[in-house]
Amino acid sequence: MPAYAFLAVLLLVVLSGAVGYFVGRGSATQQAVDARTVDAVRREITALRALVARLKDIAWDQRELDPTLSTIVIDEIREHEKKELEP
Repeated sequence: MPAYAFLAVLLLVVLSGAVGYFVGRGSATQQAVDARTVDAVRREITALRALVARLKDIAWDQRELDPTLSTIVIDEIREHEKKELEP
């Protein structure tokens, strides 16, 4: 997989995460939150996490094509995962 494809997929993940974040944040500020909206946001977050895990696996599996880019992608994902676990 070319280096530009990794960057394109990473950009897609970041943009999808931002959309999911703002949808979730907007839902949280409403007094009466629709249960279907909450479920949709949870499904989106679950899907995004699965996508990020898959990208991490792809970057690891294809590291011989571009070791530097693979390292950057994996490090960025790990850094985000660490931040997500912090209280």
